[in-house]
Amino acid sequence: MRKNWYLLLGLLVLLAASCSVDKEEGEYFQYALGVVEGNSATTFMILTDGGERLRPVQFHPTNYEIEAGKRVLVRFTLIEESNTENYDYAVKVASISNVLTKQIVIANEEVRDTIGNDPVTINWLSIGNDYLNVDFSFWADSKPHYFDLVLDSTKQTKAGFITLNFHHNAKDDIRYSKYSGLVSFPLELLKDDDLESVKLLFTAKKEDNSTFTHEMEYKYGQEE
Repeated sequence: MRKNWYLLLGLLVLLAASCSVDKEEGEYFQYALGVVEGNSATTFMILTDGGERLRPVQFHPTNYEIEAGKRVLVRFTLIEESNTENYDYAVKVASISNVLTKQIVIANEEVRDTIGNDPVTINWLSIGNDYLNVDFSFWADSKPHYFDLVLDSTKQTKAGFITLNFHHNAKDDIRYSKYSGLVSFPLELLKDDDLESVKLLFTAKKEDNSTFTHEMEYKYGQEE
């Protein structure tokens, strides 16, 4: 069976959801979404979406380029709890992958005329580190697919909520195999200085052409 590993504008993540656990060679590994702090492989840390700061004291992915601010999915095992305020846990990092981040698209007439609206399956959603994380599945064959989160002033349907529409453009690709993707969207532009949080209504077109909806609350700087 032919498989094409898609890059969602440069990246396709095919790893487990945040906070899942697997076992390898007698060790239990966890996965977490986070943000890199620091630029040195010997001193960097990872601030997870759960609000814990991880200090990698064993770091095996030697070809990975450490860069502050990168959005990452890290696979790790705990070594020990920290007795300092600088970090929460010393960890062994087995793998680390960049997570695609994309800005929310503000709709205008051109966007409305060109944005795709093909079906997609939403697997899970979370908010952490001021990001909205979307894990999803889609059918594809050989063409690159595009995914965007759109804020459209003409599609604000629920009072007290900001509606965000997740769009999939399959570029007329055939439905051959099922793939998974993960993308993080910064939420800072949605902040209202007069409020401590904003309510979000996430929508997407499902495989049966009905609408997937999910209500969330973005508490500024919240942990998942």
